[in-house]
Amino acid sequence: MPPTAPPTTPTEQIQWLVDRAAISDLLIDFARALDDKDWAGYAANYAENGVLAIRPGITHAGRTGMADFVAASLGRYAGTHHLSTNHAITIDEDSATTRSYLVAAHVLDADDPYRHADGAGWYRCRLQRTQEGWRFTHVTLEIRYLSGEALSH
Repeated sequence: MPPTAPPTTPTEQIQWLVDRAAISDLLIDFARALDDKDWAGYAANYAENGVLAIRPGITHAGRTGMADFVAASLGRYAGTHHLSTNHAITIDEDSATTRSYLVAAHVLDADDPYRHADGAGWYRCRLQRTQEGWRFTHVTLEIRYLSGEALSH
């Protein structure tokens, strides 16, 4: 996603900056909620019909059940550490797309932090402006590498 030029009028520029900050905050909260095991908070980042697609065969559609779906996958780890960086954001009125980088560590045993399963790649997201603010309508995780012990979902 190459950078897009900001709008030219001051009013549009302010809205563009506010929208970009809100979307970046949403991407950061997405990672925070996973690491805090705040499953309800994680699900709240999605639109009612939002979709999470991790890889073929691992998909969940809809905010309902999203918390349980993610808890079943990540809740088994002693801890996780998700980094969300390089937020490329394109806004088109009330919809947006993003590509953000991800590095995630999954600790297998709290007493042995050397045992971990890691992955990195990026999230490609589609978002919609809702009455609740910006929310994800579709999140796709594109894994680029895995390291450490086997990462299972």
